[in-house]
Amino acid sequence: MKGLSVIDYFTGDGGYHDAISLQDAPELSWEKAKEKTPNLPKGWWELSKLDPGVKLEFIRDYWFNALPYQPHVYHFLDTFFAGVLEVGVFLAQKRENSPYEAFFTYRLKDRLYLGRPPLLEKEIERFKRSISYPLPDDFLNFFRIHNGFAKGGDSGIFSSGALEEERKWFMQAQEGFFLGEKSVDPELLLPFYRSFGLDIYQCFYKDWYPDGEVGNVLCSLSDRAISSWKEDETLAFPTFLDWLVFYLE
Repeated sequence: MKGLSVIDYFTGDGGYHDAISLQDAPELSWEKAKEKTPNLPKGWWELSKLDPGVKLEFIRDYWFNALPYQPHVYHFLDTFFAGVLEVGVFLAQKRENSPYEAFFTYRLKDRLYLGRPPLLEKEIERFKRSISYPLPDDFLNFFRIHNGFAKGGDSGIFSSGALEEERKWFMQAQEGFFLGEKSVDPELLLPFYRSFGLDIYQCFYKDWYPDGEVGNVLCSLSDRAISSWKEDETLAFPTFLDWLVFYLE
């Protein structure tokens, strides 16, 4: 990402046919932007018209308001947003003549993060009811910010729709997983993140409740193994936000 513009990323490594920066398209009215990009929130369109500093401060405060208070997480987010060079709203088209998709971007010195539009409260409740799994509150709260979020070049955190599909796939696995010598039923796991190009997932693990919520562990499909929170230097986290801090570092 270093040295590249966000537009360069979308039309290069991002694999998109075309991309538009709403910040640099004053001729694109709300009506025209919505027609071009059905999933564009009006709040994002309005945000794209603000001065860069105001826009960054607004989205930073939005993160704080959406996520539950955890001192170490808030401290980290302060540091993270201090390193964000610019935020923006972009419309990207995968193929010619297909609809554009909306993204909110966070550009740092050496990397880029992209978020898809958030879910409405009623959509979060519907999603929660559709999955028979104890989804952590901090994970559900993140959908108020983005329904799908990734570092540039990565598969990232699944959208609600993709997560449901991955869940079905995991439950159909012919083999179980192992935590050391212990066999782990795939139904106890819920994948919410995949590392691009690798069969490595981060999954909630229903048999581990470190802080009253479901913890999450690294799952390797090739080894059929999951990481142990009982050992040092393993990618097991007591909360979703603890994992998110790791992902943003």
